[in-house]
Amino acid sequence: METFTDKEAKIIDVLEFIGLHKNERLIYLDLLKAGPSTAVDIAKRTHIHRPNTYDALRKLMEKGFIAQTKTLQKNLFKAMDAEKIKDYIEQKKNDVISIIPTIKEFSKTVTFKEEIQINKGVFAAREAMLDLLEMNKEILVFGAVKQAVDVLGFGFLKEFHKKRMKKKINMRHVYNADAMDRIKYLNKMKYTQAKYLPKNYDAVVLTLICGDTVLIIIFSTPLSIITIMQQEIAETYRRYFEVSWKHAKI
Repeated sequence: METFTDKEAKIIDVLEFIGLHKNERLIYLDLLKAGPSTAVDIAKRTHIHRPNTYDALRKLMEKGFIAQTKTLQKNLFKAMDAEKIKDYIEQKKNDVISIIPTIKEFSKTVTFKEEIQINKGVFAAREAMLDLLEMNKEILVFGAVKQAVDVLGFGFLKEFHKKRMKKKINMRHVYNADAMDRIKYLNKMKYTQAKYLPKNYDAVVLTLICGDTVLIIIFSTPLSIITIMQQEIAETYRRYFEVSWKHAKI
């Protein structure tokens, strides 16, 4: 995991929030610090494979975050002025505003509570987790996988826990055995407990239980989210969690 200063981490969090992917964030930050550079130099400094570096550079140019300049001997990439971030957000905001009437036109009023929903993508997973906070009830998590932090985003999870602790919502986690650093990190938080099960109990999905809702996040490509809203099913999963919690270790 990369180590950033507080200022760098703040930049990374904002870039993540506005939709830049991990490689794009790392490369933009690298160019801010190093100045105009070749793709080869960027790949060496960021430890990103060269094909992935070129792909991220292309996307950053399309979004207006970097520019390419040519000298007699080499192609250089440089970070654009920070005002470009503001311009990018404004454009996205205008895009959203422009389609709201169309969305409302297509939308239908739902008169019943769906018991099962299936969604795709990181954004949908984040929204589903934030919805749990609206219940103001304890959140139980098992099958917590190590890659959840990278996929969902450290910045998002940090903000999620900040909101949760402000609401004084207790949260208990049962992680896979390979996530000891994450367990130690969580156990330092208020209203938070984390344990782990032996490796032979490792899970490949993340399950959250809160109130009458079970949220299952499958780390596929793209991410899959299954939301089950049924009291009896939630109670069944809650009993499974308590058995796991009893046998888990700190």
